[in-house]
Amino acid sequence: MIRALAFFGGGTGGHLFPGIAVAERARERFPGCRAVFFRTRRAVEDKVFDGRGLETRLLSIRAPGKNPRDWIRYAYDAARARMEIERVLGEGFDAAFGLGGYAALPGALAARASGVPLILLEQNLVPGKVNRMLAPISDAVACSFEETALPGGRKVVTGNPVRKEVLAAAAGRRSRIPGKRTILVVGGSQGARGLNRSVERALPSLVDLREEIRWIHCAGDADKESMAEAYRTGGFDAEVLGYSPRLPELMAASDLIVGRAGGTTLSEIAAIGVPSLLVPFPHHADRHQERNAGVLARAGAAIIVEESELGPERLRACLEEVLFSEEKLEAMSGRARALARPEAADAVIDLALRLEPAGGGSP
Repeated sequence: MIRALAFFGGGTGGHLFPGIAVAERARERFPGCRAVFFRTRRAVEDKVFDGRGLETRLLSIRAPGKNPRDWIRYAYDAARARMEIERVLGEGFDAAFGLGGYAALPGALAARASGVPLILLEQNLVPGKVNRMLAPISDAVACSFEETALPGGRKVVTGNPVRKEVLAAAAGRRSRIPGKRTILVVGGSQGARGLNRSVERALPSLVDLREEIRWIHCAGDADKESMAEAYRTGGFDAEVLGYSPRLPELMAASDLIVGRAGGTTLSEIAAIGVPSLLVPFPHHADRHQERNAGVLARAGAAIIVEESELGPERLRACLEEVLFSEEKLEAMSGRARALARPEAADAVIDLALRLEPAGGGSP
């Protein structure tokens, strides 16, 4: 029996969505289960949680920068956040989840100090810095990939939990309807400027295909207007969005996704079974998106193109190779679905049940 769960972290949908998937599934399995998210004040998180009815507690904590003074500020904010979280955990919780990123650190330390079992959710093949730091003091690390390497022997491969709307979109996806091919461009919950610019530069070379392609582009709020203008100038059939809560539905309606390769995005692509052209974010020191994308590419579910190589000629060649071949699309779709772990949220909850303190927690 699980009566209360705590979740720590935020900053992007990629960190938050797996936690949301676990919380929503726990509330289905254990009616009345309390789920509390300790999160940052970033605007994107307001959009992620909008309409979900989940309990959230806002923390005044900002990402540490390169300046030593920024680290001093972060240490102060984290210490204050830890005390706030410990007070809430004193109300009784059965398990706590670190979702990754700088905002997860104070909550994970609070859970350890409070004696609440701590599970880390790792979405990427290469663990993030905070999860590497916290793995030795956690009770378990729920990993998305078999290949993930972690110290301390606490790795459990559960798959990456996906939201119920993703599973619903997967169940409702139909065979392609004759007509224009649909391309979904998505750079994550905040868009991706480099990816946006690559597509914008390529559009003039694709004008002759505009009667054959429909575009849906989640560009992020900052680039929404400029991308919309680029499509209008070229006369393309295009829907340009900032952040969209309808993303799973848009994925299911697409023939091809052009996007980044964060762990949560790839889990959703696999669950829905969409062929993809993956453009890993090039500026992470550990190149973890490139490693993530390699799993899908080796399975034949995706094509990888480096951002620096995604010029007009390369994008057109990839589209011609995949988008207009029914056989290729069907093969890639099936190979993506073969990688899906739709039961991941249940696997994580079962893991929490095994770690539950004797007698259970009291909310």
